Amino acid sequence: MTKIRINEIFWSAQGEGARKGFPSIFVRVAGCSLRCEYCDSKSSWDEGEFLTEDEIVAKIDSLMKKYPHSQVVFTGGEPLEHNIEGVAEKLKNKNYFLAVETSGIINSDINFNWWAVSPKDVCDFKIAEGIRNKISELKLIVNNNLNIERIKKITAGLKNIPVYLQPEFFDPDRYEKTFKLYQSCVSEGLINIMIGDQLHRHYKIR
Repeated sequence: MTKIRINEIFWSAQGEGARKGFPSIFVRVAGCSLRCEYCDSKSSWDEGEFLTEDEIVAKIDSLMKKYPHSQVVFTGGEPLEHNIEGVAEKLKNKNYFLAVETSGIINSDINFNWWAVSPKDVCDFKIAEGIRNKISELKLIVNNNLNIERIKKITAGLKNIPVYLQPEFFDPDRYEKTFKLYQSCVSEGLINIMIGDQLHRHYKIR
């Protein structure tokens, strides 16, 4: 029987990206090999309990009864490092809208409705070839390793998708840096570049 280590399953509003504000049931899978120093969910690296696929589905079903029409978001950690294919298929069979938040370094054939991909500097912003044509939105964390030339390389050949520049939460100058980079991108004619934010930080929710 497949068991997956889960850090938490909870309901809230989607805090980032193109679906910001959408009611969401988050499935935070525990474990991530990247371990970015600016990660804002470090508890997901090691903390969690092993649940069967049916236990996970039952928890989601219970929340869905209370908060109908929510999307189900697999997040982490890095959810695609783990064996979530079976539970994703069970949820798809219930016609739930499935989204994933991933760094994009791992290929996957899971039929998610929405792919939020956030390539990381710790792996040189690499995106697996099998993921590139699935991306629904890109989220790029603004730090000293992200610049216009890097953004051009990341987005080269991608379909017409929104690209969000996300302030790095622990940087006190995050908004100034993000706007400056955004301004430069627009000046150079980059398309689909937008300023991102974290709704859940302002509302002080998860």
